[in-house]
Amino acid sequence: MSTHKHFVRDVDTLASETCVSGEIDTGTSTSPVTVLTPSSGYKLDTRSVYLATDSSAGEVEAKFSTSGKLLGKIYCNKFTMVTLRDIRMTGTANEPIQISWSGTDTGAKIFYVIRYKEVQ
Repeated sequence: MSTHKHFVRDVDTLASETCVSGEIDTGTSTSPVTVLTPSSGYKLDTRSVYLATDSSAGEVEAKFSTSGKLLGKIYCNKFTMVTLRDIRMTGTANEPIQISWSGTDTGAKIFYVIRYKEVQ
């Protein structure tokens, strides 16, 4: 007779992740804006992205600045926010994430939250 022992490991994935958030005033900032830069030699490994704007026109997007990997985009005449949960995209070493916009209402605001880990 064999005895099997079962172990349950309590893993808090959010404990090893962090987020960055902020608001961009398009009336005082110039597109694109770098919102997150990894530590030297590391990569950003994204876990979720949230974008929102009060603009009724134009486009807003979050992407890795060098590779151009698109993390999220809003077509403001249709949607004013997007939540992309459980996405996982990894940039290249030292590659920052930028938020850019075009054709938005004058002085529009953009709010963002990006959940991520830094990996080697």
